[in-house]
Amino acid sequence: MKAWLPVLIENLERGPVLALSVVRRMAKAAVFSPAGDLLAGTLGSPTISALAAEEAAFLKPGDCRLMAPLTLERLRPDDEAARRFWYSALDHQAGAWASWLLTMPSLEPGGLRLPRHLLSAFGPWTIPRLPESFQDQWSLLPLKPGLGRLFVLGDDALALEVTWLAARTGLAVTWLTTLDQRGPELDEARSLSDFGLERLDSWPELTGEKLRELGLREDVRLVVTTEEHPAFLAALQEVRPAYLALAGEAGPTPLFPQALTTTQKALGLVAEMLRP
Repeated sequence: MKAWLPVLIENLERGPVLALSVVRRMAKAAVFSPAGDLLAGTLGSPTISALAAEEAAFLKPGDCRLMAPLTLERLRPDDEAARRFWYSALDHQAGAWASWLLTMPSLEPGGLRLPRHLLSAFGPWTIPRLPESFQDQWSLLPLKPGLGRLFVLGDDALALEVTWLAARTGLAVTWLTTLDQRGPELDEARSLSDFGLERLDSWPELTGEKLRELGLREDVRLVVTTEEHPAFLAALQEVRPAYLALAGEAGPTPLFPQALTTTQKALGLVAEMLRP
């Protein structure tokens, strides 16, 4: 499916509908035509996408609708301020190190409105800070995760914690594991952040060719927690990744001996790999 922001801009004259699917304040976006046809993006669920398509067909230009977990707005073709905003968002997506779209629903005398703001980092990592008055209403949509690509290789709790924490910061994360991809802990992690999963039958199958197929290259980051890492470590090192950590069962000594819990260890790893 096409990226949603360029398609939204291409269709501004038609009054497209922007849909956000918000879970735990993290949003996914899709663009629909005035007739309810999906043009670009994803809402993460066929059920939510079908609901958005149905509701989009009833919206008039300027209308907003809020139905948890779905937010809809049909843009007005004659709104020059909105046009400038979306072109600015595209510029930030291209030029910033990382950027997000902040949406804060607001009930006004004329009805529901969806004020939006751009949060962009043009230098070192910055943490989005929000006014207390909006703490229960906002949603944050990554326009450019910008922090790079991370592969986590392991089957233990540390691998899972590093995966979802790193994905929350803006890294594009893929977790490679031999575990069955089901269970309450994984469901909870996937509700908190968006990351890729790649299941392996066994660690020895992770050859250099397989790693390249998965997108491994010099600018990626790697965290390895499986004790079976000798089977593929040489292939990893040949790539010369931007960051490589052997942690958990793979580490000869604890990387963060002061960390007492799995979460503390995962936080230490994520902070270390993102340090300038």
